[in-house]
Amino acid sequence: MVQQQRPRRNFQSRSQHALRQLSIVVGVLVLAAQAGHAQLWVLSHANGRVLEFDDGDGSFLSTFVDPVTSGFSFPGGIAVRPTDGRLYVASTLSGEIWVYETATGLVLPPQAATGLLAPTDMAFDASGASLYFIADVQNGPDSEAGLHRLSLPGGTRTTLTSHPVASFAAIALQGSQLYVSDSFGGTLLRYSTSGGAPTTVVSGLSSPAGLLFTSQSTLLVAESGSDRVLEYQESGGTWSFARVVLAAGSNVDGPFGLARAPDGRVSVSGSFSNVVVSVDLGTLAVSPLVGAGNGLSVPGSLKWSANTLLVASRSGNTVRAFDANGVATGVVARGRTAPADAALAPAPGSELIVASSSANRLDVYAGNSGELVRSLSNACTTSFTRPFDVVADGLGNVYVSCPTIDGVRRFDASGAPTSFVAAGSGGLGSPRGLAFGPNGNLFVASSTGDVLEYSGTNGSFVRVFIDATGNGGGPVDPYGLCFHQDGLFVTSYFPNEVREFAASSGAFRQTLVASGAGGLDGPRSLAFGTDGDLYVTSEQSDSVKRYDRDTGSYLGNFVAPGSGGLDQPFDLAFGADSGPAVPTLGQVARAILVAALVVLSPRLGVISRRTPRGQQRETQQGQT
Repeated sequence: MVQQQRPRRNFQSRSQHALRQLSIVVGVLVLAAQAGHAQLWVLSHANGRVLEFDDGDGSFLSTFVDPVTSGFSFPGGIAVRPTDGRLYVASTLSGEIWVYETATGLVLPPQAATGLLAPTDMAFDASGASLYFIADVQNGPDSEAGLHRLSLPGGTRTTLTSHPVASFAAIALQGSQLYVSDSFGGTLLRYSTSGGAPTTVVSGLSSPAGLLFTSQSTLLVAESGSDRVLEYQESGGTWSFARVVLAAGSNVDGPFGLARAPDGRVSVSGSFSNVVVSVDLGTLAVSPLVGAGNGLSVPGSLKWSANTLLVASRSGNTVRAFDANGVATGVVARGRTAPADAALAPAPGSELIVASSSANRLDVYAGNSGELVRSLSNACTTSFTRPFDVVADGLGNVYVSCPTIDGVRRFDASGAPTSFVAAGSGGLGSPRGLAFGPNGNLFVASSTGDVLEYSGTNGSFVRVFIDATGNGGGPVDPYGLCFHQDGLFVTSYFPNEVREFAASSGAFRQTLVASGAGGLDGPRSLAFGTDGDLYVTSEQSDSVKRYDRDTGSYLGNFVAPGSGGLDQPFDLAFGADSGPAVPTLGQVARAILVAALVVLSPRLGVISRRTPRGQQRETQQGQT
């Protein structure tokens, strides 16, 4: 169990297969070779947490991943109420609007609105009494883009109007007029705050997104399809193009959010480059404000609250704060995160992948900070299927065992899911643990009692590597798999043992850890530490036990029962908590994030990179 739109890789050639095998080895070696102190991550199934322990003495360090159960899911838009400075966040995937204390990040239940359909961008009027927002309207079996008003403090909601073919991305309020960008139609529409039919004020745009009035008669439009920000001027009731404020090639890929800084410059978020830049409206000079690597993951809506810049990090499911110089000052609001209740796996790039069975989702966290980086939903096809184990290779591919569909899924470097090991292939039934072997092939523990080998290139069945008799060593009941040196080590759950097999042939070598040795009770996963010793989760005794690699002799509880709240440990992995990040997986993070957004419905306010106007955008389920 230990070890976002780009074209998919194809590894069918022999040379590419060799490269893939090498990448797996390099990925593992890089993880082990990083500078800095290492830690042990243990997934605590019963409370849905990932706990961090010192790899030297097993002492508890921190709760590395702690699920958030109250708040938004995918921040489609943010707004700061002018009267009290509170932060309002549109929870696109749960259909709510949540309120936070901007200074403390404290969530203020109950929600300001519930029962919405994909709410996204929002704007307050000057009095703070009316919040205008975008959310779909159900019309029979179909949904339409809609505009709504939320009256505060009572929370009365009014639907102002709907549009049957538009895809509203952003909203701006000017007096009694609402301006809305239609990313699908490539237009800018104007509505009265009392509703009614729209007036088209600008057409021919390429995926328009964020809007910002810089004066009564000057409007900026983030044209995401061309990577530009355009300025329009109104004269005699007609809006005309004035100039390009931000040109393509300014390191802003997919401009979306626009906000006016206290110094008069305009802040622009790049959804696909994960940056924020500043534009001087006088000289049009562009300067970096928030660089990539500052925790932004598909930044969208921007708002300035006094001298603090608030950014909706959509795929990261947070609202982050930066000072006037672009220095990160913290997370103002953190959205819901899924319980960590299935498995975890380190990945190149100092990242940790965590599978959530209850949410059918994969979350990727920064290994140095525990910050949620991105999420991949529908890990096992539908809500009726659940992931069990997860493993990553060195090329950005992530593999998930799915017991209820008797197969293994793969998310490639673009974030696109495919069936890797077909249902029942080679007799696979309710797959459990996964591991890549030294030959680059994928090995899968089957609940039938076998360990099966599949091509690491295309997932085709190769052979029964260990049969239900344990290749002569007795029934195995395999769960966790771990290759180490020239052996494959397998946890046998009900015999409460760890067995060793030859990594090349699968021949039975020995029962390394005898049944129940040291109180081992319910071993699910195992890993070898940098000291060469073997570490095994003991689910029923809520501990991690340590054994000599050569003799299997019990060396004591490495993580004491219940330490740090450990409750039913399911999986464990060693990682490094400091040192330089490895770019292998980090370099493809943007591609995965883009793909995760493309899979969202057009109503999420995410702009396709391949519009032209009138061309159908890709849709697919994204983060939950």
